[in-house]
Amino acid sequence: MLISYNWLKKFVNLSSSITVEEVAARLKATTVEVEGIKKQGELLNNVVVGKVVSAIKHPNADKLKLCRVDVGPEELQIVCGGSNVVEGMLAAIGKVGAKVQWHGEGELIELSPTKIRGEESFGMICASDEIGLREMFPAKEEKEILDLSSLADKKNIVGLPLAEVLGLNDTILEIDNKSLSNRPDLWGHYGIAREVAVLFNRDLKKYEVVKIKPGKDFKLKVEIEDTKLCPRYMAVAVSGIKVGPSPQWLQEKLLAVGSNPINNIVDITNYIMLELGQPLHAFDASKVGHDIGVRLAKEGEKFVALDEAEYTLSVTDLMIVAGNKSLGIAGVKGGLESGTYADTTTVIFESANFNAASVRKTATRLGLRTDSAIRYEKSLDPNLCEIALQKAVELALEICPGAKVVSKVVDEKKFHLSVGPLELSNDIFVKKLGVDIEQKDILNILSRLGFEVKTKKNSLLVTIPTWRATKDISIAEDVVEEVARFFGYENIPSALPNFPINPPEKNVLRDLERDVSEILVKTLGYNEVYNYSFVSDAQVNKMGDDLVQYLELDNPLSKERPFLRRNLLPNLLENIKNNIENYSEVKIFEIGKVFSTKQNGLRLDSNGDDLLPKQDTWVATMYAGKKEVTPFWQARRALENIFVALKTDFQIVAADMVKPWEHPTRLALVMVGGEMVGVVCEINPIVAQSLGVEQRVGVLQLNLSLLVEILSRQEKQTSYRAASVYPEVMRDLAFLVKKEFTHGQILKALEKTNALLKNVELFDVYEGSKISEGYKSMAYRLTFGHHDRTLTADEIENAMKKAQEELKKEFNAEVR
Repeated sequence: MLISYNWLKKFVNLSSSITVEEVAARLKATTVEVEGIKKQGELLNNVVVGKVVSAIKHPNADKLKLCRVDVGPEELQIVCGGSNVVEGMLAAIGKVGAKVQWHGEGELIELSPTKIRGEESFGMICASDEIGLREMFPAKEEKEILDLSSLADKKNIVGLPLAEVLGLNDTILEIDNKSLSNRPDLWGHYGIAREVAVLFNRDLKKYEVVKIKPGKDFKLKVEIEDTKLCPRYMAVAVSGIKVGPSPQWLQEKLLAVGSNPINNIVDITNYIMLELGQPLHAFDASKVGHDIGVRLAKEGEKFVALDEAEYTLSVTDLMIVAGNKSLGIAGVKGGLESGTYADTTTVIFESANFNAASVRKTATRLGLRTDSAIRYEKSLDPNLCEIALQKAVELALEICPGAKVVSKVVDEKKFHLSVGPLELSNDIFVKKLGVDIEQKDILNILSRLGFEVKTKKNSLLVTIPTWRATKDISIAEDVVEEVARFFGYENIPSALPNFPINPPEKNVLRDLERDVSEILVKTLGYNEVYNYSFVSDAQVNKMGDDLVQYLELDNPLSKERPFLRRNLLPNLLENIKNNIENYSEVKIFEIGKVFSTKQNGLRLDSNGDDLLPKQDTWVATMYAGKKEVTPFWQARRALENIFVALKTDFQIVAADMVKPWEHPTRLALVMVGGEMVGVVCEINPIVAQSLGVEQRVGVLQLNLSLLVEILSRQEKQTSYRAASVYPEVMRDLAFLVKKEFTHGQILKALEKTNALLKNVELFDVYEGSKISEGYKSMAYRLTFGHHDRTLTADEIENAMKKAQEELKKEFNAEVR
């Protein structure tokens, strides 16, 4: 929205010591967002009104003319390419030294004497966009120069500065419309002036209007179908109208804020809208008749607007009608037969109030963002209708001396505004703002803003002005905010809150999830996936699992997946199937909750007995490679990296039971602190193939919820034992053994062979062409040591010999 500084000063006496920049800064700090300040005529230095004395064809160019131009004290020769330059016309002449924008674009160019196609040129005959007047004088075609011949009735203007002739001595404030969304009272100059008056402690001039003296010659009638959509509709007929150009002062006001003058009647309605924020409309009475109606449109009803564009309406669109004629879409746009014309002699002025939501919906649906719609959708004060109508009639009678009111003032209204009073305790301001403001300052601010305030012993009774009561001010805190705005936010001291700031309780499980995720991604190159917590009965059956073990949802997001998962594997296997064809290997993991039917979790609510299912958080990794035949070791590698980073020991033990989806021999349990926290295994190839995965898949599963509990207990029980100062000795032992023997059995046998044996680690299993049928090669690393002394070579040799004998005895192993 554009605000004229001169127009503001019509209502507030601002001294010359107050600059427009200061006004803009204070408005920005308290009321609205001022996006820019533009001085009228800033490109018009050394630009004067000139008269084209002659315009002949340029001797060396077909599209140029050689012109002699009278600029008052002298005549200038100027070469011009304007398509409409003719002898005798008045034009805007940029003299040497003037700064212009070439074709209205780019940087300013200072004019200097030059030669164009061999002919001297001392200036420029300007187009409107070249001197910043595009909005005031829009060009019809690209090469059209600014024609000022309409100013010919003004005497002795040739040679005068163009800014002076056009009255361009104003400064314009550009205000961001979004900052006005909650302030319907600021959509006109008078509302902004009220704020400025309070900011600079100046008196706001009363908005003077003349009461309308009704006539009796024209019987005007208005019917409203729905008063909720149209709470007030005022109208009055004025005859003796002579439609023509507006007075110069009115045109200058409109042009200053970017509104093009049309004719005196339309200009009056636009002027009042820009001054008060209340849209008006003027109808030609001869085309409307005596009866005006406000009704909802029929579904599919056609409407032709003033610009001859056609719109299809719906039953939610409010219409202004006269019999069968559609005069306009209420609050949005006038119809084809709703205007005023050169032969109009009697007009009906409309001043109405329409429901904000209704106007907004209609304007949005039809794509019509008109000045009136923008204002109505902010919830205008219905009381503005009367003031605006009175001012419209006053100006019509002033501009058209023979005009008179010929009807009564029709006023159909049904509205109520909640103006209070609101009762505010005297201490509410210090409680809300943290600063003690003197009551006289509070009363001064509120009264200047239009609030009526009555003081009581311990409180204030505040009556809201109607222009702030439509949706802006409704509670005590709104009033406190008004005082704060004008007291100055910069005058309210800033202080940190006076209370202890305690860090939140540490979420150990979440930290463990992040640590595990970082290890898998940064160290091992895994990709994290996120799957839904739901599985289908087909997935469960192909996994070889029992549906009884799964919780079924009464209202699932997808009927195809009605069960809550009890492990992360089914959906991860689906991820493998969908990706393995595109990559040589797929390394993925997921961290998420699984749901148990066997164990209870938290209570559904603190007072009830209903329990939720246990929902532990697990991590599951999966590895599948097109050339990898033993992905178990990839899963084992992930396990080792996780526990190394966690600085925690773990044990691998044989599983007593094998689940249907687990490989019967490539399977081990992960133990920490004597408790089973996970599984490392391969997926049973039969199960994998049933799910569409041809490759072998290595899997690691860890219960992070349980692991957190164990780690927390270990942290409390941690004891220190100094590392031995004596060296440990490591020996590798490889042997052939039948495939039927497991790592767990061999580990158990080795651990009992010698007290000096501190650790046993399996580091290789090989089954290949050089190994006999039914056999496998297993390689272990044995670590020997003593806490109090260095072991001798004989002790090591005896220990190794005993281990070999035990393997031979128990498993008929053959050392390689």
